[in-house]
Amino acid sequence: MTMANDPQAAFIAAHRDLKNRMAEQNSIGNPVVDSARRKRSLQTCHRHAMTARPRKPAPRETGAYVPELAARIDNDPNLTDGARRCARKLAELTYRQNRESRALPVTVTYLAKALGRCRRTVQRYLRQLEGEGYVAVDVVASSRSRMCVGLVVRLLGTLFAAHHRQRWPQSRANPGATRESLNQSHKAYFQGEGRRISVEHWALRCMNGVFRALMQTNPLAGLPEVRSA
Repeated sequence: MTMANDPQAAFIAAHRDLKNRMAEQNSIGNPVVDSARRKRSLQTCHRHAMTARPRKPAPRETGAYVPELAARIDNDPNLTDGARRCARKLAELTYRQNRESRALPVTVTYLAKALGRCRRTVQRYLRQLEGEGYVAVDVVASSRSRMCVGLVVRLLGTLFAAHHRQRWPQSRANPGATRESLNQSHKAYFQGEGRRISVEHWALRCMNGVFRALMQTNPLAGLPEVRSA
């Protein structure tokens, strides 16, 4: 049997050659440097980018900030960095618009523009946060059509720090000022437009039309039912 047909003999020979090369390098004192490999490494691994990354204008200062959240959201290995950023954006918007009930009426399109991501990516972020128990998402169904008008994202207690889990501290405000500004009229639109249903119920509702079309085109649907004696 030749060495090519014997894997064990080939492994022993390769191990012996490796030990011999290591012994030669140690006996010389200075390790053997492959100049061609070193040049190739310097040309590829340590080379700067030929084109600089295009810079975008800095965001304007609005005074908005993210309230204190639990460190669990940063330590959770089941969340991606994008999902963590989405949770902070939801906390920021909820604190500014509806801090009493901690429920944010929002659309996926608005979150996609705010985060700089596509709609499908934002939907994955919300699915991760809802699956790990940080938020609860309800669909607002339209009362005039079969489509949805947006989402209502409710922040759960797992997302907040322990001393803010019950409620956020009240900030100083002018007692004579109105509770809500005029630019919050979109909340009334979400509240009066339609009823809130869960995401799972909405998915089943959307699949009903497909199921009815399938049953109409099913060739076995018109056959008489066979009953056993």
